[in-house]
Amino acid sequence: KKRAALKEKADAKRAVVEKKRAEKKAIRASGAVRPYSLFVQQTTSGKKGKFDMKKVAAEWKALSEGQKQKYLDQAKQNLFKRRATRQSMKKSPNKYALFTKQHFSAEYTAARKNTTNLKDAFKAASRAVAKKFKSQ
Repeated sequence: KKRAALKEKADAKRAVVEKKRAEKKAIRASGAVRPYSLFVQQTTSGKKGKFDMKKVAAEWKALSEGQKQKYLDQAKQNLFKRRATRQSMKKSPNKYALFTKQHFSAEYTAARKNTTNLKDAFKAASRAVAKKFKSQ
């Protein structure tokens, strides 16, 4: 029984790690989000061994604004892809999070009137929101 429980726990851990790896891979698949990074990728791709980064940097600096625009546009597209990928991976908020978002600011403002200490006001507002949520 113990061995089966340990194996199940290890499998669950492994599944979480694999999920994170897949998420990171999906994010990286969107491509470079900086124009210079795109330029470096394209100029050094396929070259094995060492290459001179000073030379690559000099080539980048030598490009005109018009030539750099191609990389700027591609980087912007990649950034939008990356943001969309990250947004799709987000979990939707639970009921308590939505309730807190809706009610916290009013409770915090009321708590600030009673105390000058911000930390105490935050705690009081959090308690009040939790109490309201539980009383629903």
